[in-house]
Amino acid sequence: MSKKLRPHIYGPEFKESENVQKNKSRSSVWKNQVFLWKLCFKTCPGFMIYHLYDAFRYQGMIFLEHVLGIRYVLRCAEFHEPFTKALLYIGIILLINMIQIIPDGFYCYSWKFKCRPRLYRALKEQMFKKASEIDLYCYDDPAYYNDFVLSVSESENAIDRFLDLLNMTVQALTTLFTTGIFFLVLDPIGVVFVFASFILRFFVSKSLNKVNYENRVAVNPHIRKRDYVSRVFYLKDFAKELRLHPNAGKQLEQEFAEANDEIIKEHKKVAGKRIWFQFLKDYGVGDFLIDGLYITYLVYKAAVLHTVNYSDAVILFNRTGSLRGSMGKFADLGPKAHENSMFIDKIRSFLAYEPRLKDDVGDNVPEGAGELSLSHVTFKYSETGRTVLDDISLTVKPGEHIAIVGYNGAGKTTLIKLLMRLYDPTSGTITYHDKNVATLCPREYHKRIGVVFQDYQMFGANLAENVVMDNMTKEEIEEKSPVITQALTSAGFEHKLNHLPDRLFTQVTTEFDKKGVDFSGGESQKVAISRAFYKNADILIMDEPSSALDPIAEYELNKAMETAAKGKTVFYISHRLSTTRDADRIIMLERGRIIEEGTHTELLSKNGKYAEMWNAQAGKYN
Repeated sequence: MSKKLRPHIYGPEFKESENVQKNKSRSSVWKNQVFLWKLCFKTCPGFMIYHLYDAFRYQGMIFLEHVLGIRYVLRCAEFHEPFTKALLYIGIILLINMIQIIPDGFYCYSWKFKCRPRLYRALKEQMFKKASEIDLYCYDDPAYYNDFVLSVSESENAIDRFLDLLNMTVQALTTLFTTGIFFLVLDPIGVVFVFASFILRFFVSKSLNKVNYENRVAVNPHIRKRDYVSRVFYLKDFAKELRLHPNAGKQLEQEFAEANDEIIKEHKKVAGKRIWFQFLKDYGVGDFLIDGLYITYLVYKAAVLHTVNYSDAVILFNRTGSLRGSMGKFADLGPKAHENSMFIDKIRSFLAYEPRLKDDVGDNVPEGAGELSLSHVTFKYSETGRTVLDDISLTVKPGEHIAIVGYNGAGKTTLIKLLMRLYDPTSGTITYHDKNVATLCPREYHKRIGVVFQDYQMFGANLAENVVMDNMTKEEIEEKSPVITQALTSAGFEHKLNHLPDRLFTQVTTEFDKKGVDFSGGESQKVAISRAFYKNADILIMDEPSSALDPIAEYELNKAMETAAKGKTVFYISHRLSTTRDADRIIMLERGRIIEEGTHTELLSKNGKYAEMWNAQAGKYN
């Protein structure tokens, strides 16, 4: 390092950069609260206004009753005023309470329960929309994925904390204004005691909240692991495996215990600090300065100096708790806002993420089937990761049927993801209609591709929506019924469809509907295949399309594919080579490279890796 650069690290410039960072941090805290205010106010403006008013009303009534009311009654007793004066004042307070309790009851028992879920939904909808846009790269990055999970899990808590902060702020301001003026009129010195308590409490609260946030971040990965194990034990997907393999359950129990131990270990690391800061916050600061010193001061003024009435001394001491609480809330306000801001930062960072592949940006895709070409394509999931695909060059004519085969880990599914442009190549180009797919609009390009993944999913919707993969009204389903039914028939689902009580309206899974149907693995796979047929795309991609089918169903699917895929470009990815015999061309991958290419007959005659794989499975097809 040169001497010229050292001052920028060790000299005054470094201190200046620290100050800049602190200013940015304060600015970020403020902007994060404004972000949530705009979202909440736009979603439920009336609720937010009343939320602020309710905090003001609550502390206003307390001041009216517990300060002015009690002081008036005590003064009446101390100076022998008529009892009717005190009774009249109490009656007025009671009447005001009766009037304001009606809207307060509506707010507490109705409005709050209706509007809070709407606020949660408004934020979650933004996050769900962004989740559908972010690149698949993000799911491969553990650090990003941890932040993603944390931001989603903390979204509702962030809103709750923000509403609490608003309530706390308005209550504190109301108390500070009313009780502060009361103190300034009767005993300005009392404010000094409370202010000293406030300063000390502020720094203690800031330290405590920093410890709590760092602890929450530290335990988050362990909580995720513990939650995963919990899901395994209560989801029916794993029930059979756990009963057949009890040792797996024991191993998971051990991992659950280890995750719990790690969480406890992280909590223990900060337990001492938490106890100390909490003690200072709750007892050390307030009890010593206020309850001890200030009561001594007030007794001296009332009993010795006679400069304060006994009734006023009682009220002043009684209200020190409120004024201390108000200033304490201000002391907590900054650290609590900062703590919440750290979570909001993650939410906003997630929402602000700009995908590399922008769904609606790019050139129009030319009409009709076109030539698909890969030129020297190489791909890694991360800069430091292994090369998954290495220098792949391949040209596929319109309407050509290509089978991609190879052992596990050869790169078959990754190649398909690149063809679909779920990822961009690390190097090299992919073209469609002689246009680089990186320049095409992803949404339009994806419309041209019908795909069945080997890890397809069934959704808690009706059968028609599971085929179309969109929300549909009853009228829309009835209108599109012939096309949906034809797609299911082409996928070999016709027999099952005819025996469903509600046909296309049948709810898939029984999780949300007792009348729903849980399909077998083969039936679910046929529904997944019907999605590709329904889409009527130019390119069909079948990633292990027959893995859950019996040989007869597999044969019927292959025949249906021949009919449904006429004129379309088709990619088959399979370990089971029954689907490869009739392909126009077979591509065999090994360790990310194309090692053999040709028709079924040509590759058998070469007696290479494909022939070896075929001969190992040939007994099933002869």
